[in-house]
Amino acid sequence: MNTLKKKILVADDDRVILLTLAEGLTKAGYLVIAAQSGKQALALSNSEHPDLALLDICMPDIDGIALAQSICQDSAVPFVFLSAYDDEGLAKRAVEAGALGYLVKPQSLPAILLALRVALARAEEIASLRQREQQLERALASNRIIATAVGILMRENQVSQQEGFERLRRLARDRRLKLEDLARTLVEEAERPD
Repeated sequence: MNTLKKKILVADDDRVILLTLAEGLTKAGYLVIAAQSGKQALALSNSEHPDLALLDICMPDIDGIALAQSICQDSAVPFVFLSAYDDEGLAKRAVEAGALGYLVKPQSLPAILLALRVALARAEEIASLRQREQQLERALASNRIIATAVGILMRENQVSQQEGFERLRRLARDRRLKLEDLARTLVEEAERPD
């Protein structure tokens, strides 16, 4: 994984921690966007489109979990929490919010870098799965519309399923249309009231 291209949003209300993290991540090859408040982090997430957000869980203006949910909802940026609280309840809420990690301060920079590499790899896997899911949904929708058009041709012409499909294919070829486009047209025509 090439870290030089990865943009990390770091949000922490503790200025020393924020500067230390920003410096360490920058030296490790990440492009760092630093925010001292939840509101600033939300604005930067929307404008800068980071690859990952490393968020303090307890900030004065916006709770870290609420911030993560807003970031995820607005821009689908994956996130990891860095918290001073070793609290089972907070960790559970973080997991429920979709966190890819929960680190308890203080953490060494190597431990944080390792957690970020794992989270970035996991985020890429999740993005790939979402993309495949969208492709499958489109394929299923296409298959449904084609199957419906074949059914219309079967009914109208009193032919078998195979013959209905062959007629649809011939029509699409003759009209120089994609099979799905012709199928959609046939279904729309069949649904129009007489």
